Amino acid sequence: MKKDDINLKDPFPPLLHLTYLLQHLSDEALSGEVGVGLSQVRIMSALHSAVPRSQRFIAGQLSQTEANVSRQLRAMKKQGLVSIVKNKKDGRQRDVTLTSKGVKKYQKAQKVLTAQQNHFLRLFSKEESRALDRALGNLVKGL
Repeated sequence: MKKDDINLKDPFPPLLHLTYLLQHLSDEALSGEVGVGLSQVRIMSALHSAVPRSQRFIAGQLSQTEANVSRQLRAMKKQGLVSIVKNKKDGRQRDVTLTSKGVKKYQKAQKVLTAQQNHFLRLFSKEESRALDRALGNLVKGL
């Protein structure tokens, strides 16, 4: 996305516009450098432990529908990023874990996202960066 594409007089709320831009830039960076999208990385973040998780758990963690998570998981399984097996106690449930390939992709994705965040934070002074960190922390706590 080019700076020229951004209309600062857009009536869309600026914080939501910033959120959209950051998600878009993150998705582009992840797709180009890791080969996965932001949605898949968010699912991986819910699966970072070795404990199998249900699709329902993942959907709840990410505030998404189970259908959306299911679609993403099917694509991730084809890529070899996750293992999906029937739950032994309830055959209707599916237990999901990251494969070793998925763990490696997730670790690489974390590095890409951290580097991107650090790049953005360098646009601020140290004082501004600390104030932003506090403000975002308060915003997240209030949600």
